[in-house]
Amino acid sequence: MPETQTTLTYDCPRCGAALSFNSDSQKWDCAFCGGSFTAEEMEEILRQQQAAQVDDPLEQCEGAGEDHAKEVTVYTCPSCGAQILTDQNTTATFCVFCHNPAVIAGRLEGAFRPAYVLPFVLKKEHALQALEKLCKKKPLLPRDFTSTHHIEKLSGLYAPFWLFDCQVDASLSARAERITSWSDSSYRYTKTDVYQIERAGEISFGHLPADGSKGLDDSMMQALEPFNFGQIKPFSMAYLSGYLAERYDESARDLAARVHQRIESTSRMLLRDTVAGYTNVSPGSCSVSVRSERADYAMLPVWILNTKYKGETYHLAMNGQTGKMVGRLPMSKGRLAAWFGGVSGVLFAVSMLIGGLIK
Repeated sequence: MPETQTTLTYDCPRCGAALSFNSDSQKWDCAFCGGSFTAEEMEEILRQQQAAQVDDPLEQCEGAGEDHAKEVTVYTCPSCGAQILTDQNTTATFCVFCHNPAVIAGRLEGAFRPAYVLPFVLKKEHALQALEKLCKKKPLLPRDFTSTHHIEKLSGLYAPFWLFDCQVDASLSARAERITSWSDSSYRYTKTDVYQIERAGEISFGHLPADGSKGLDDSMMQALEPFNFGQIKPFSMAYLSGYLAERYDESARDLAARVHQRIESTSRMLLRDTVAGYTNVSPGSCSVSVRSERADYAMLPVWILNTKYKGETYHLAMNGQTGKMVGRLPMSKGRLAAWFGGVSGVLFAVSMLIGGLIK
């Protein structure tokens, strides 16, 4: 039996045109009549639409094999009636024909309904500006990159994340040395005091994010941190209007090992930072025990940018709240060689000066 779900567009109660979330005003705007609506008003609009809406079935694509049918679905755009293909994890998208935003509501029910959403603050223009600033900070970037690269994709994505809250008991053993030296008219003395250091404490981690999508690069998503979770909101599908969104395909249990590894390394660093006033410190054993933990499912704002240069695609991402951009850009072999040549020349001159060859 094909799964039956519903696609939603949020229609302006004044003129019936589609509403989209405005990250500047944190309201939902109608581009047709100029109407603007708050979160509370959107909840009422949603209730009225759901009461009057006739369900549009999401049918599995047939003729592509059973396995493929599980990965691709087709929905009917409620605005123009076009048939649109999506993968199984897409929860918000656009109609490629009428460009109206649509939320696939049935994919955000039960275990797939997020607890929280962190709304977008920055727009597409900010992502383009962030790329420009990033390029200016890359001295080894090819000179023609900014004028010849072609942006293939720039999409605002609500990415699925798990936010872990953990209580941890941690302990650290270390060997430390405090070295003092002095001299008199005849000798120079060195005294080395050796200490066995023990540290232990309770550490709380709140809203430690881990992305729940196999399609997203884990290291890139972590590099986008920090997020300001003081602006987090209880989840409402209305926030997804105007953006792409994916539901998770990695559960909190799937991510537990990765999160625990991060907790352990962070706990070790925090305890190590309490050991001060010594000449040398050699960390020994570290024990970290997670006493309690919970994970909440949340949607976080990410701008995904793919750009093509000389046949190769480069992937970047920007935090849709703070503007922090991460990713890989090309490197000019010529500029790299010139840089190494300059550094080598300086080092050679310094070595000659030290050796007394330059007078």
